[in-house]
Amino acid sequence: MEIEKRITTILEHWFIQEPALFQVLCSHQMVENPNIECPVRCGRRKVEYNPFILENMTDQALDEAFRTEAVRILLKHPYERKPDQCCDQAIAIGSNVTVSDNYAYHSLNIETAEDFELKKGMPYEWYARKIQEILPPSSGGEDGEGHSSGKQSGSQGEGQGNGGDNEDKRSKAQRQLAELWEEDDLAITEINGIIDSIKEWGSVGGQFAEKLKASTKASINWRNIFSGFRASILSSDKKLTRMKPSRRYGFDAMGSTRKFTTRLLIAVDVSGSISSESLSYFYGVINSAFKYGFHDIDVIQFDCGCTSIQNLKNVIRDVTIIGRGGTSFQEPIDFAIEQGYDGLVILTDGYAPVPTVPDNCRTKILWVCEDESAYKAHHEWMEKLGRVCTINLK
Repeated sequence: MEIEKRITTILEHWFIQEPALFQVLCSHQMVENPNIECPVRCGRRKVEYNPFILENMTDQALDEAFRTEAVRILLKHPYERKPDQCCDQAIAIGSNVTVSDNYAYHSLNIETAEDFELKKGMPYEWYARKIQEILPPSSGGEDGEGHSSGKQSGSQGEGQGNGGDNEDKRSKAQRQLAELWEEDDLAITEINGIIDSIKEWGSVGGQFAEKLKASTKASINWRNIFSGFRASILSSDKKLTRMKPSRRYGFDAMGSTRKFTTRLLIAVDVSGSISSESLSYFYGVINSAFKYGFHDIDVIQFDCGCTSIQNLKNVIRDVTIIGRGGTSFQEPIDFAIEQGYDGLVILTDGYAPVPTVPDNCRTKILWVCEDESAYKAHHEWMEKLGRVCTINLK
C-alpha cells in the first residue's frame, strides 16, 4: 500500500504541474506486476510496475521512472511497428536513448547517445538499428543475454551493484521493457488525440512539444501505402477445370479458377548521392514486401543504368552494391515496361531528371523517397507518374 500512496502522490503533483504527462499516463491502466525485472514498463494500454523494486527507489527516481514511460507513450514507441531485425533489448535501449535525447534526468540512470558514441537527435528506429549492431551476437535472439553500456535501463531505477549477475539482470530488464510492445493503430490515434488536446505542457515543452504535435499530422508512410499498392497491381490467371462446375451449365461444361499473381520489380537507387545508411533502409523495405503478400520479387540496382538483377523468394541478408554513379530513372522504368511487370517500386532520394512514362503504360509505379525532405522536394512531379510515399523512421 505504501508504494501505491507514493504513486498517487506523484500523479496528484502531475495533475497540477505536468498536465501532459498526467493525461497520457491516465489513459493507461496501472497494473502491479512483481514478476518483472524492470521497475516500470508500458504497452498494450497498461503501465506495469514491480512494487518490490520501486520501494527501494528515492521519490525523485520513482517520479522519473514513471515520467520515462509517460514520455515513451507520447512518442508512441510501444505502439509502432517494431524495427525490423532488432531484438527487444536493442528496441528498448533505442527508445531510452530517444527519450533521454528529449527529456532531462537527474536521479534515474538512462542510456544516452553518448554512451554508445552515437550522434544525438536521431529517430528511435535509427538508434535501435545501431544498438543492435553494437550488442553481442547472442543478443539477437529471444533469449539473448547481451549487454549494453554501464548505464541501466531507463526503467531500472537507481544502481543495483556490479558484476556479471547484475549485468545479466540488467539485460533481462531491458528485454522485458519492450515485451508488451506491438503495433496498434487505434492506440496511436488515441494518443494523437491526447497530444492535440493538450494546452499546458509543463516540463514537456519547447521543441519537444512541437515535435510531438508535428507527429500527429497525417504521415505518408510507405507501410500504409504498400498494401494498397499491392491491391492495385493484382493480376490473375484464369484456368479452366472440371473439378469446379460451370456456374451456368453445371458439370456439363468446365468451370474456371483464378490464381492471383503479381509481378513486382523493386528498383534501388545506388547512385553516389545515396548514403550507406539509406541503402540499408531501402533493403529493409524490400524485406518487408514479403509481409504484404508478395511471394516473388525481382530487385534491380540502378544509377545511370540497371545492374545486379535478383529474383527473391525470401528476405535478403547479404547485399553487394554495384554502381555509385549518376542517376537515371528512365532505365528502371523502361526495363519494367519492356519486361511486363505489373508494378514498379523505386527507392530513391529523387535527385535525377524527370523520366518519361508512355501514356499506355500498364506498369504502375510507387516512388518511395528516402526521407521527408526528399518527399517535399520531388512529390509534385512524382505524383504525376504514380503513387508517392516516404520511409518513416519515427
